[in-house]
Amino acid sequence: MIAAVRTTSALLVALAVSVSTWPPGAEAEAPTWDPIHVIRIAVRSSADQVRLGVAKPAALIEAEGRAGPRRASADFEGLNRAAAPRDFGGQPLVARSGGAKGIRATFVAAVTPGDGAAIRFTTSTRGRGKTSVIVHEVNQLPPRLLARHEQPLSRGSFAVDSQVLGARGAAPGTEPLPPKVLAFYYQWYRPSDWGGEKPTAEYNQNPLPYDSGDPVTIERHLLQAREAGLDGLIVSWLGMRTQEERNLERLTGLLPEGFQFALYLETFYPAFGSKKAIVGELNHALNKYGAHPNYLRIDGRPVVYAFSTLHVLKRFGSTWNPDYLDVWRGVKKGLAKKGHDPFMIGEGRPFETRAFSVFDGMHAYGTRGPGWTEWLNSSMSLVARAWGAVHGGPRRVYGASIIPGYDDRHLPGRPVHAYQPRENGSLYRQQWASATRSGADQALVVSFNEWPETTNIEPNREWGNLYLDLTAEMAAVFRASRS
Repeated sequence: MIAAVRTTSALLVALAVSVSTWPPGAEAEAPTWDPIHVIRIAVRSSADQVRLGVAKPAALIEAEGRAGPRRASADFEGLNRAAAPRDFGGQPLVARSGGAKGIRATFVAAVTPGDGAAIRFTTSTRGRGKTSVIVHEVNQLPPRLLARHEQPLSRGSFAVDSQVLGARGAAPGTEPLPPKVLAFYYQWYRPSDWGGEKPTAEYNQNPLPYDSGDPVTIERHLLQAREAGLDGLIVSWLGMRTQEERNLERLTGLLPEGFQFALYLETFYPAFGSKKAIVGELNHALNKYGAHPNYLRIDGRPVVYAFSTLHVLKRFGSTWNPDYLDVWRGVKKGLAKKGHDPFMIGEGRPFETRAFSVFDGMHAYGTRGPGWTEWLNSSMSLVARAWGAVHGGPRRVYGASIIPGYDDRHLPGRPVHAYQPRENGSLYRQQWASATRSGADQALVVSFNEWPETTNIEPNREWGNLYLDLTAEMAAVFRASRS
């Protein structure tokens, strides 16, 4: 993103893994994806509250609950804003009486044992009473009894053998999808930008200043992207009747067969200042580009990515919009009235599981601090895989962002400058390794040519083709991990 519209929280940081675990040229080992199982948990209690969790390395990924009598409730926090990052998988299922006499709650939950030989369930109650917990595996029908636990005291635990849990296989539809490798692409450069209008780091100078609308430039970029092993580009879109859209028209006219593109809605730009405006702009875009033979589609639906979906209708630098999901629901309804059903992939930092109730997929244009990359990729990938199995409907999609580095210290107006050194490609390799290990559905390179924030893999005077070559190498590993 250009300097005016990118928050410093876009900074990605190195994973806490040694580069030696992913050496240059290493053959891809076929990862063993964490199996996801769907279970049904019936809780009956005369206590005021029952909390049910799992102990690591198992993870409670996603759940929904129903409760009775009328005042009782059955809740799951999930991975939402209140959850600490390292608590993923540890949030409990909570059944409350609400003042009623007793609790009858049923949860449908997705769990994975991780690398544990068993899943150990923990239970605790508040108030006096007896509690029973009955667990069935429902990956397939008919349900299969796994455990029956009676708890007369305030705390207890019981275990389910992982082999017993997985005897009928993982829940259908929870495996990783065929991989897709894309890069964020910015076609907003003019000749004057290379003279300082879009400042770049001193060491990140472009050997070939260009105009994004120049056909020679576009063809060079497309050739580089294909040689780097990309399947397509996610093209920054600022709205209709802009120079950037005219450049997009030229780009789409030069795409080679099979090379894909999708639009990236830049939420903070003036064109998207109201719900009605977003619907109008996307209606225009889908009418104009959605049927293009090269447009990226999932399940036959044109894919639209949206940046910073938590901040929709808010100014850059403001707090997130607490009604953001309602806004996007309204956008989808408005588009449906115009005959469109795009596959919407939102962007969240931090991420909330409930965003999958509106968006078909999620990605993060960066992470927030040390250790977040590995945590973010593993947790979001699991939730995307599990969502449909728990709530019904289609499987959701997760795209893992991958950066070579980040540096905005030369950009004026940033409240806090951020810097993540490239370390001659080691950060980039670590990011690719995390995306591959997690089973992410998409590898999203940040970026092909965002020069001001120094995330570009496009060659510069200092590192030349290094990051194009690394992308080709790592993209091949990412794809081979699914074969």
